[in-house]
Amino acid sequence: MFSLLIRRDGLIDPPPMGERDSHCHILPGIDDGPKDDHGALAIARLLCEMGVRKVVATPHVISDVYPNSTAKISAAVDALRRLFSASGLGIEVEAGAEYYAEGELLDRIERRDLLAFGAEKYVLFESPVERRPMVLEDIAFSLASAGYTPLLAHVERYAFLRKDPDAVAHLREIGVRFQVNHPSFHLPKTSGRGEMARSLYVKGLVDVLGTDMHRATPWDQPSRSASLRTGRRPRLG
Repeated sequence: MFSLLIRRDGLIDPPPMGERDSHCHILPGIDDGPKDDHGALAIARLLCEMGVRKVVATPHVISDVYPNSTAKISAAVDALRRLFSASGLGIEVEAGAEYYAEGELLDRIERRDLLAFGAEKYVLFESPVERRPMVLEDIAFSLASAGYTPLLAHVERYAFLRKDPDAVAHLREIGVRFQVNHPSFHLPKTSGRGEMARSLYVKGLVDVLGTDMHRATPWDQPSRSASLRTGRRPRLG
């Protein structure tokens, strides 16, 4: 999907971000993203500077923390579209979500109460970082059986996958696609997340890129060119 460029120092140049940000917490006041329209506009302007033309709004859906309904997210996306239009921003917004790997997600799949995006009908979902959830495989199989493409969010973050290449291969075998956060490619070699992102990229296992941006601050800038334009060095951690 992406071309690979190896530098003389042995590191790789990150893939281009492309015109779609497939993981972004841009909806205001709905999760831990921006608190208001001003914050959402700041994120949108930064994405436009990066060359992004479509952003998939993916607020958290966690039953006991952010119990966002499909209707609530869809209404927030419609409001954001109106805000961007009124502000003259030429960026499209598509409705999505970042579902937590829990029993409630299995219930949503059964009810077909999901926000999928793209021609692939991606459904973005996340796992706990340190431990593999017992429902992970069930979620993957259920999504595929229902006609969706299971898309695991920020794969490079999961310690249980970084320690187990066989688990990575198994998830691929059962149809799970991988989303990687673009900022992770800029992390140093001492970072497990950075090394995992680069390893997945070298192996051709990066299917979708996103920023996972929650607010427009320097450490959220996922491209070196964007930091050069603003004159600030991104802090990625």
